[in-house]
Amino acid sequence: MNNSNLLWLAWRNLSNPQQGLGLSVMTFVSIAGVAIGVMALTIVLSIMGGFERDLKSSMVKGLPHLEVYNRNNPTFGFALKDYPLTFFEKLFPKATSIEPFVQVDVVLKHNRHLSSATLFAVEPLAGGGLWGFRRQGTIIAGNSADLQQVDNGLLLGDGLAIHLGASIGDQITVLNPAATSLADSLAAAARPFKLVGIFHTGLFNYDGKWAVIALANGRKFLPDYDDSLDRQHYVSGIAMNFPDPEMVDRQTELLVSDDLKTTTWKESNASLIYALKLEKFAMGAILTLIVLVAAFSISGTMMMTVFYRRCQIALLRALGLSRRRTFKVFLIQGLLIGTVGVAIGMALGLGVLVVVGTVTIPLSQDVYQLPEVPVRFLWYDYPIIAILAWLLSLVAVTYPAMVAANEPPAKGLRFQ
Repeated sequence: MNNSNLLWLAWRNLSNPQQGLGLSVMTFVSIAGVAIGVMALTIVLSIMGGFERDLKSSMVKGLPHLEVYNRNNPTFGFALKDYPLTFFEKLFPKATSIEPFVQVDVVLKHNRHLSSATLFAVEPLAGGGLWGFRRQGTIIAGNSADLQQVDNGLLLGDGLAIHLGASIGDQITVLNPAATSLADSLAAAARPFKLVGIFHTGLFNYDGKWAVIALANGRKFLPDYDDSLDRQHYVSGIAMNFPDPEMVDRQTELLVSDDLKTTTWKESNASLIYALKLEKFAMGAILTLIVLVAAFSISGTMMMTVFYRRCQIALLRALGLSRRRTFKVFLIQGLLIGTVGVAIGMALGLGVLVVVGTVTIPLSQDVYQLPEVPVRFLWYDYPIIAILAWLLSLVAVTYPAMVAANEPPAKGLRFQ
């Protein structure tokens, strides 16, 4: 008996059971179990992949891909006289944009309202396009161009503006808790600014915490400020963007310095990226249990098949069917159940994903930062899901196939 005959015999046993409707129902239940497990894995992992893709996209839109800081004192920064922008342009030739910045923690005061904030200073002429607050469509009130045109102009995130009760044209006082003494640096301790713009990026770290001013004004809030910092053009760091943010880790190897260090957007969001991966792994492991339960169902179905067909097995063995070929018949039969279940589940899962990707399903903006349910087709993961389900089916059917192969012909013929 060749392999094609074994396949026909296995399919015959599967599609035309001789012992009543019950065995057929169990077969369909086993197929449905595998299909549901594969479909759930396909849908959930694709939607979670969509969340991961969109959140990473928000990260790289809101943060520079690479930042360079003072290795020994990140808060104090370094002088552009020592490390001019041309130095970084030569060191990172693939960088699409390079901008200096100053970043310090301050306290903002408007009337009776106080709030801690991150004061961020950029060069107005450069545009600050590496950060989310200067991208197109993020300014919801005022004009970001006034940051350059108005003396002591200030931009606020909408959440911070609401907390302070401030609107366009109001005066915001910036208090510097790092000032060593009022006598030495009164101007750096408290300076008035005019609110010229309010931005909304959809990222809480920006909208609820950031205040943006011009670079020359921001330098005065550096620790231990004096006129020499202006002459040396001190900054907190240098920010850069690259064509492919996912490959930014390779760029960190270009900077070898005892005074400077790099920080990537992945390192800045390491906890969130790790949480996304952990959640995806946990959901995949939980949903794999559905496929595992379906595999046990296949094992039970095959054990019932062996029990009800022991007479046919004995007759085939008596006619010369070897143990090895008997094992193959029932192994193929179980794998057919798994294969049909995987095919149906994958087809249903992809069909649902196409519908979800076509029809907009809105999300609550109070809970999620994304407007709708995202879908990402994981073409490299789908074969892994199918192979995993198929292997579980193979493991589940091995023991029943061994029982059928070891069935003594004489024992089965007694029931004829």
